[in-house]
Amino acid sequence: MVTTSRNVDVLLTSSMPLEDKDKLLKTLLRITSLLTNPSSVGEIMQKILDDVVDALGFDQGIIRTCDDSQQFLKTRVVKNYKAEEAKRAFAAAINLADDCVASKVYKTGKAMVIEDVSTDPRMTDTDRLLTRINDRGSIFCAPLKIGNEVFGITATWCRQRKSFFPEMMDMFLTFANQMSIIIHNAQLFENNAEKIHQLTVLGKAVSEMNSSYVLDNHIREVLTTAAMDIASASKAMFYIIDDKKNRFLIHDGDQVTTEEEQLRNARIEPSIIPEAIASNAIIVKQPPFAEDGFIPIFDGFDSELAIPLRIGDKFRGALYLAKERNRYTEDQVNVLDILVKNACTAYDNAIMHSLLSREARSLKTEVEKLKEREDSLLGFDNIIGTSTKMDGIFHVIKEVAGHNTPVLIQGESGTGKELIARAIHRQSNRNSKAFVDVNCAAIPGTLLESELFGYEAGAFTDARKKKIGLLDYANGGTMLLDEIGDMSFPLQAKFLRVLEEGHLRRLGGTENIPLDVRFVFSTNRDLSRMVKEGLFREDLYYRISVVPVVLPPLRERGTDILLLAHHYVEEFNRKFRKKVRGFSKEAEQILLAYRWAGNVRELKNIMERVMILQNVGTTILPENLPAEMRATEEGGDYRISLDTFLPDLTSGGIDYTTMTEEITRNVKGKILEKALELSRGKKTEAARLLNISRYKLIREQKKSGLS
Repeated sequence: MVTTSRNVDVLLTSSMPLEDKDKLLKTLLRITSLLTNPSSVGEIMQKILDDVVDALGFDQGIIRTCDDSQQFLKTRVVKNYKAEEAKRAFAAAINLADDCVASKVYKTGKAMVIEDVSTDPRMTDTDRLLTRINDRGSIFCAPLKIGNEVFGITATWCRQRKSFFPEMMDMFLTFANQMSIIIHNAQLFENNAEKIHQLTVLGKAVSEMNSSYVLDNHIREVLTTAAMDIASASKAMFYIIDDKKNRFLIHDGDQVTTEEEQLRNARIEPSIIPEAIASNAIIVKQPPFAEDGFIPIFDGFDSELAIPLRIGDKFRGALYLAKERNRYTEDQVNVLDILVKNACTAYDNAIMHSLLSREARSLKTEVEKLKEREDSLLGFDNIIGTSTKMDGIFHVIKEVAGHNTPVLIQGESGTGKELIARAIHRQSNRNSKAFVDVNCAAIPGTLLESELFGYEAGAFTDARKKKIGLLDYANGGTMLLDEIGDMSFPLQAKFLRVLEEGHLRRLGGTENIPLDVRFVFSTNRDLSRMVKEGLFREDLYYRISVVPVVLPPLRERGTDILLLAHHYVEEFNRKFRKKVRGFSKEAEQILLAYRWAGNVRELKNIMERVMILQNVGTTILPENLPAEMRATEEGGDYRISLDTFLPDLTSGGIDYTTMTEEITRNVKGKILEKALELSRGKKTEAARLLNISRYKLIREQKKSGLS
């Protein structure tokens, strides 16, 4: 064997029997140019080997590098191998413990030249098996190393015996040294690329795991897939113990097993997994192996890694990875450790989110129940009521709110006329402007005029300065003129002019002021009768009653009575801190039977009186209600007011027979309506309340014109 330390310049200028120096120089330059080539390590090795074999006149060549275990030389590239030879070369790694040329060169770091394979005693059976050279031929094998660190070998051989001159040996070693530098640099770039890849996989996996708030298989699948990619592992196992339930879960890549802990899979006990869990430390088992008593989980996959998992104070376990031979690098272990810690955090977050979601669902159910009750109570725009008649009122509000048409609200005192007026304002496009309400009955006629129109300074004796009227103040908004029937006749005429011309003039003034006001009127009086009696201007009546809204008295609103009563109980519970639980069934029957002459206002006043006298945490019983209400129930006084049905008897008389039949039909209709309201439209239930058959109920509905 001959070695040399001559440099390239001496080599190229020395006398040597090389056939084509220009070709060798060009080959060396091409090899050197690969220092900056972005190709993969394998591609670079192939280009170098092809050039070297061709330039030096060899028949075949091979490059082998050491694997991660530092025990085997694995084939990386070959030159001029037949298909079967190449398959055998890539399949069989050289064990460095074997006696062969390649292992000797790797271990000594020195090149070896065999000019005659048939007679050289250094040729072994392994070499003959690898090269298929037995009777003649020559071999040149050189180490690939940086400094004193050897990372592989390159070998070339000829099928015919060849004499190696010093110049050829120098050139071969020069090529080998240059090959070492280029391959080493390419591996560094590839290793950095691998680190970048590992970190990219880590980042993506962490993002996916932390975006999952559901306790399903997603986190586990992301964890195991990413871990196998980072470690270049072939097998993975996810093992979790539930200490509180004394159960464990295994996912080995094929199936999920959940068993009692005492029946734990026999593969787990002798493996590195229990040790990792018990010590809460990463356990790595890889070549070179030592006797440690652990048995691999998967046959033939001896390089093992187990990383402990801690999920809150309830779950513990490990992520297990395995591959055939290659070692786990320090970078891989560090990145995997970060990955597993993030998986534990993701599981913690998912568990917390699951608990919060469960509480939120429970809370949502309670809120929905409260909302249903609130919707049932408040009906529309904070107006309490779900009866058929109130539904009709709410529909009218929705329809007229978007227009500027005057609305006349009629109803008994206490039925909520002002609430309806405010609802119309809030539902309109004027809701950001002023809502001005004026009670015409509470302000004397002369004063009402100045309040509405305002006045100029000096308009009368005490008018020292100009005053803006309420009409001017309401400009752009809505004005409610409550109890419009009490407006004086002269003021009615002046107000009619404002409605028709769309401007006003202050008292004592001459300027016409443009007016943009939506008018709503309300009264508890019969304006049509007042018109006939000459107490209200007919032209004004028709001008303000474009959209008439008639509010039903409380006694005609069925179960709205109970909704309102419960609403006021809750209101006064908060006010008086009583926590009254509501009404007994008997008390509710009394509420439904009472006439409520004062309507909602009377109901609220009675509820306040009852709640003041009620003890904390009790239920309102019949004896807690006013005596006049109990008398109605106890006396069985369910009188019907004929005023609801009778026409004006002073207008020239009536047809008695026709009228009594009409009243009878209307009374039956009211009874049917109330039964249907109490049963929420269920005809079978309504028929039961009336002690008639369902078919009779339907027939009576048709007779009364209700179906």
